[in-house]
Amino acid sequence: MSIDWQHYSLEQLRANATLTFRQGGGSRPDVLLIEIDGAKAVLKDQGGADKVFAFLIGPILNWRECKALKKLAQLDCVPDLLSQPSARSFLMSYHESEQITRLEKFTPDWPTFFAKLSIAINDVHTAGVAHNDLRNPTNTLVTANGEPILVDLVACFCRGRSWNGLNRWIFNKFCQVDLSAITKIKSRVAPQLITSEDVVAEDIAGRPGMALKHLGQLIRKVSRRLFTS
Repeated sequence: MSIDWQHYSLEQLRANATLTFRQGGGSRPDVLLIEIDGAKAVLKDQGGADKVFAFLIGPILNWRECKALKKLAQLDCVPDLLSQPSARSFLMSYHESEQITRLEKFTPDWPTFFAKLSIAINDVHTAGVAHNDLRNPTNTLVTANGEPILVDLVACFCRGRSWNGLNRWIFNKFCQVDLSAITKIKSRVAPQLITSEDVVAEDIAGRPGMALKHLGQLIRKVSRRLFTS
């Protein structure tokens, strides 16, 4: 049955939550599985964070992630944006999947999976988005069919216009960091597949890209300290 998710308010969606993927608190949003008439979707609600953080930072984070999902709407490797029931929440498509370092039911063919993951990351970059948090393995999911799904785009960086040289430089560095995540994930689940090209990708990410990534992490850490209890 097809569901028009746009018709449901935030309160109605939360009333139909059947599973908590992540309990909100501090700077963390609620992430809930919503089920209505047999259809499933995932609700991410920044309102689940501490009140001050949710009020001041929540709308910004929600806007950033929704912007990225809209830019990537044609890609199968990221969830589809289904609705935005409030300034601090959005609903996205659900994929039966597991985190890549916590696989229990699914066992992909690793060479095929990593080939698909490389294509997926490059497709995201071509669409003008650097994920910027793929070195955190919890953001790469594996479906029953061995397809990669990339989630949690809140730290993303979008490519600017051609005249914005600084933006393009930063974007390219974050893209290099994304690609270096493949090597890191391989080292966790299939170290025998690490190639010389993977080592080169890790080296290319290098100091500039990682320094920018650490700067972003520092900004997020400071915001948590300032706006959460």
